[in-house]
Amino acid sequence: MSRLIKIVLIGIVALSFTACENNQTTSKKEVKYIASLPMPEWDKEAKSRIDNYWSQWNDAKTDPSAATKIGYAYSEELKDYDKAIKWYKYSNSMKPTGTNSNYMCYAYQMKKDYETAIKWCKNAIDLGNKEVYTNLGDMYFNMKKYDKSIAVYEEGYKKTKNTDLLTNIAYIYDEKKKNYKTAEEWYKKASTKGNMKAYQGLSYLYFSKLDKKIKSSAYAIALIENKYSKNSVIKILKERNFSNETIKKGYELQLNSDEFPIKYKGKLDLDE
Repeated sequence: MSRLIKIVLIGIVALSFTACENNQTTSKKEVKYIASLPMPEWDKEAKSRIDNYWSQWNDAKTDPSAATKIGYAYSEELKDYDKAIKWYKYSNSMKPTGTNSNYMCYAYQMKKDYETAIKWCKNAIDLGNKEVYTNLGDMYFNMKKYDKSIAVYEEGYKKTKNTDLLTNIAYIYDEKKKNYKTAEEWYKKASTKGNMKAYQGLSYLYFSKLDKKIKSSAYAIALIENKYSKNSVIKILKERNFSNETIKKGYELQLNSDEFPIKYKGKLDLDE
């Protein structure tokens, strides 16, 4: 199962500063950066596929965020990681940023150059980027370095409070370490904060590993109208050969227990 999570480009804006010209007036001046690397050539063959990034071309001469956007286009729209890296390095030569380093880490990861990718991920952390914890943890997972992956996810959760990182830890204990009780603990840490992936994980864990059918039903039923339709959830529970009585008990459990911040309060409409 691939744990790589696609990085989403958000919030990259041109930097500016306000300078006082005198005691009475102020004006906004554009910051221009000077690159220490030559600007990559524009790929005319790729232009038709990333034409919306052409507007960044002139800005990229003095603006690292514009250069990063072009690199992102090569990475995510063309899957041309070599050219993406050229643009990221060019951007970095103007001004190193955590976002740029995180994207660089991802591009090297796609090239399976994990040693270089790790260096850029750690550089992103040093520059204050928080999204990188998911990226770095996923990479260690794909390298089968599960303890390192867990440590990164834990650190990332402390910094970001992203509960998906808790479910990632639970998944490793569940599927890779076969430590089901510890997996349960981590899923519950996420579920008590309303993480719906954790509800899915617990429902399947209780069904497939811990043989707790009522709890499995409860965590699945709690997702009705919160993530899935009633018909789809009931179908899954029936495919697990759960009786109507078990499903009803699961319904009552999720409805009345503080263990479930997410609940389904509607009717089940089970076939009797």
